[in-house]
Formats: sequence, C-alpha cells, structure tokens
Amino acid sequence: MVDLGGGQDGPIEHGFSNSVFILPGIVIVSLSVFFGYKLYNSLVERERRKEEKRRQKQQKKKK
Repeated sequence: MVDLGGGQDGPIEHGFSNSVFILPGIVIVSLSVFFGYKLYNSLVERERRKEEKRRQKQQKKKK
C-alpha cells in the first residue's frame, strides 16, 4: 500500500492501492513487448524477402 500521508504541516490521509501503480506498469510493459515482437517479425520478414530475391537472381543467372 502506498501511503501519501502528510507531514507535520498537513495530515493528508489518502492511501492508494498498489494496483493504481501496478496496472499501468503492466499495460506499459505489455505494449512494449507487443511492439517489440512486431518489430522483430517485420525485420525477420524483410530479411527473408531479401534472401528470396537473392536466390531468384542466382537461379536466373544459372539458366
């Protein structure tokens, strides 16, 4: 539990549940993982397409 109680000047008695901080953290981490995965797939797919083009050019040269 996060306690945001005041000091000597003003007793502010508010308490926030830890879920207020944990849930946004989970959302941010999940989005980061999702976009990282999409970026990785995009780069792998681009490399695979380049390799296929290279193979096709080599096959055309052999014929």
